[in-house]
Amino acid sequence: MTALPRILCLPGYTQNAAIFSGRIGALRRALKDSAELVFVDPTHIVDMPTDPTDFRNKFDSDASTSPSSDADTPRAWWFAKPHPSDGHYREFLRFDETLRHLRQILEEQGPFDGVFGFSQGAACGAILTALVENPSLDPIFSAPSSNPNVAWPPKPFKFAILSAGFFPLDPRAAGYFEQNKPKTPTLHVLGRGDTIVGEERSVPLTRAFEGARVEWHDGGHHTPSKATWRRFFQSYIEAFSEEGGGAEAANALPSPTAGGESGTATPVEGGGKL
Repeated sequence: MTALPRILCLPGYTQNAAIFSGRIGALRRALKDSAELVFVDPTHIVDMPTDPTDFRNKFDSDASTSPSSDADTPRAWWFAKPHPSDGHYREFLRFDETLRHLRQILEEQGPFDGVFGFSQGAACGAILTALVENPSLDPIFSAPSSNPNVAWPPKPFKFAILSAGFFPLDPRAAGYFEQNKPKTPTLHVLGRGDTIVGEERSVPLTRAFEGARVEWHDGGHHTPSKATWRRFFQSYIEAFSEEGGGAEAANALPSPTAGGESGTATPVEGGGKL
């Protein structure tokens, strides 16, 4: 029996593994025979003062400001410090810890065929894709493994699905994309009505990869989950199976919006600050 592609799933800001799994529940169920989705928690607990209504209304997350379990604990891949001149998030705080956490995930739970991230998790997925393709970009990834049973570095991902992502403005993270564009096939899913991540931030991420495929939907800051999109995601992932044809077959797939955004409506998925 052919093994299913294993996909590392990275939640958005204030989400965690359980919340992200629930947010893309319709898609997750559609992929049950096509892929093995591995959901992981972001590195840091969000314990900054936050209006309790923000998690649901602004971040679309089931997290709580007074969490009672791991399932409702808000988490983040990093905390961003805005630049005083323009307000853009140009400095990622506690970023080293996240890189070590990601490497540990790869060593202990890998290998993975692909990565799927949402919002901050998509930016994180882009960073991870670049580092797996070229570990020499950062000393945390270029160092040999302390575990003799781990083959390091891992093979590059076969693909990355980046939903509502944004280009990282932190100089260190941005540097991963400056000298050479990563060649890993990427699918960028963006919402025309996204008021959290605007085009001025999302489009630069699409240009950071060679041969990126970009698909727009008419919604906001979420991963679309109508039937047409579920079938598209399924076909895209199956293209990277052992006999699927790879990037050429994936890029030849018709757009899920070719006939308009019709289809069986299901709850849209979302959540995540930058």
